Amino acid sequence: MDEDSIYKALDLTMPWAVGLVITKRENKINVCPVTFQVISSIYEKPYVVCIGLSNTNYTLETILKTKEFTYAYPSIKQLKDTLFSGTVSGRNMNKISKTSFEFTKASKISSPHLNGAIVNFECKLDHAYRLERFTIVVGKIVHAQFDRYKKIEKLQKIYALGDFDYGVIEKINVIQSSRT
Repeated sequence: MDEDSIYKALDLTMPWAVGLVITKRENKINVCPVTFQVISSIYEKPYVVCIGLSNTNYTLETILKTKEFTYAYPSIKQLKDTLFSGTVSGRNMNKISKTSFEFTKASKISSPHLNGAIVNFECKLDHAYRLERFTIVVGKIVHAQFDRYKKIEKLQKIYALGDFDYGVIEKINVIQSSRT
């Protein structure tokens, strides 16, 4: 199969939820948006977050050094800052100073929570599987933070729709409500 066909086939798997990896190293907070992610289902324990990061990525370097990260689902109000964060390296500049992101101290790790996010998962590094161009990072979820009293729709997440389009899913049609 040629590269163009593979690209078109991958496009058929869209939409992908956009997550934000948050790290802290030597009091410097950094963020990195990702779409390569898997979160445990409620049936899988321990609960984990799996993300893919380029082997040259500053966020990967920080996770491997600190052994922790926060994985957040930013809200649609945070789209502009989330996308900007993917265009520059935290190694070369303080991207946070160019955004309106605000953070709150986490409960069990030093990487903070993203204020206004739908949910923040505090993760301790469990495994890192280095491949040729990227590394799959597996983080064990040690704490989850969300507003229990605010009605948060699952559909408020940012989704990559293909090419450079981003959006939200406004409605889900349930086609079956059990496995049988």
